[in-house]
Amino acid sequence: MISTDESNSNTTLEKSVFEGAPFQCKLSFYKCDQNLDASAPRTLVNNRTNLHKGDLFVINLNDDSTEKLVMQVDEERTDPSVKPEIRIDESIKGIFCVNSFMTTYFTVQKVAAKEKFALYLVELQVKEQYLSRGDMWRFTRKLSNTTVYLKKSLEIFGMRTTVYGLWVDAAPYRVSSGYITKDTKIVFRSLSACCTIFLQMSKEMWDFDHHGDTYYEKAVDGFLFDLFTRWK
Repeated sequence: MISTDESNSNTTLEKSVFEGAPFQCKLSFYKCDQNLDASAPRTLVNNRTNLHKGDLFVINLNDDSTEKLVMQVDEERTDPSVKPEIRIDESIKGIFCVNSFMTTYFTVQKVAAKEKFALYLVELQVKEQYLSRGDMWRFTRKLSNTTVYLKKSLEIFGMRTTVYGLWVDAAPYRVSSGYITKDTKIVFRSLSACCTIFLQMSKEMWDFDHHGDTYYEKAVDGFLFDLFTRWK
C-alpha cells in the first residue's frame, strides 16, 4: 500500500509540473550567430509540436532521463513536415555532450508550471569590459522570464556575459539549466578585475630592521609574497 501511495503521489506531481504526455521529437542543431541579442529567436519549433512562443519544455538528453535541459520557445513556424521538430543552437551539443549521430529523436515534455524550474541564483562571468550598476540592472531586467543553461553566451545591449553557475532554492548543488523569474538573484563576476599596488621607493626602503632585513626585502618577500599566496 505504501509503494502504491508513493507511486500515485509521484504521478500527481508529474502531472502538476508537465502538460500532456511526453512525445518523441526530432532535434535539429544549427549554427546560431553568437552576436545576437538575448531576445533574438534561438529556439525554433514547428506547429506539430503543440508548443507555442513563450512555452517551456524539457528535453531528455539521454535514455535514463538523468540529464535534462530546460528550454523556452522563441519562435513558432509553420512547417509542411508531418513530424514535430525543434531547432536549437548547436553549441549545446558540446556543452552537454549530445550525440546527435546516434539519434536525432529525443523525448520532450511541455512544462505546465514554470515556477517549478525557477532559479534562485544565477552567476554570470564578465571579461574585459566594464559594467556599471545601471548596466547590470538593465541586463537583469532583460533576462527576466527567460531560460538559461551553463556556459551559455549572452549579449544584451552590447554587454557580453557567460553563464557560470545556476542554483535552485534549498539545494546545495548547481543545476544545468533553469528559468529566470523576477525574483531570481543575478550575480556578476569579473574575470579581468585589476588591482594596482603602489610601493614608494624611498631611502628608508634600504634601511635594516632589528632582524637585519631591509624594508624592501620585507615588502617583496614578506608582504607581497603572503598577499599573492592568499589570492591563489
